[in-house]
Amino acid sequence: MPQLEISTYLPQIFWVLLIFICFWQVMDKLIIPRIAEAIEARKRKYDDYILKAEQINKKALASLQRYEEALAAAKTSAAQQIKQSEDELKQMIAEKEEAINRQLKETIAENEAKLNKEKEASFVKIEEMSQKAAYAIIEKLGLSISMDDLRQISEKEENK
Repeated sequence: MPQLEISTYLPQIFWVLLIFICFWQVMDKLIIPRIAEAIEARKRKYDDYILKAEQINKKALASLQRYEEALAAAKTSAAQQIKQSEDELKQMIAEKEEAINRQLKETIAENEAKLNKEKEASFVKIEEMSQKAAYAIIEKLGLSISMDDLRQISEKEENK
């Protein structure tokens, strides 16, 4: 084997060093700078993405805060509107109740007046009927008394 011969070591070492130095130079001048550029470009792109993500996050947080403020304002407004509507309804109910109570009192007063008139009319009819019945009884007993005299006696008894 020619690699193991001692006389060929020096040329082999020379060529190994020459090829190593050439590869080193190619790596140093061409390949490593391209790899470094690619890594740097990726890093810049990554940093840009992070920066954009932070900006988007800030915008999202600002939007969230505006949303929460709008929601709180809407809740407050809705609560005020509900309170106002409740107050209006309570007032309307109170007015309706008052009107109904007034109508009921008027109706009750009218009915009581009618009832009193009918009661008085009934008492007058009862009085007349009782006088007629008393007159009929007195006539059956054979006593002579006029209807006017009977009324006068009845009035005197009522006044006592």
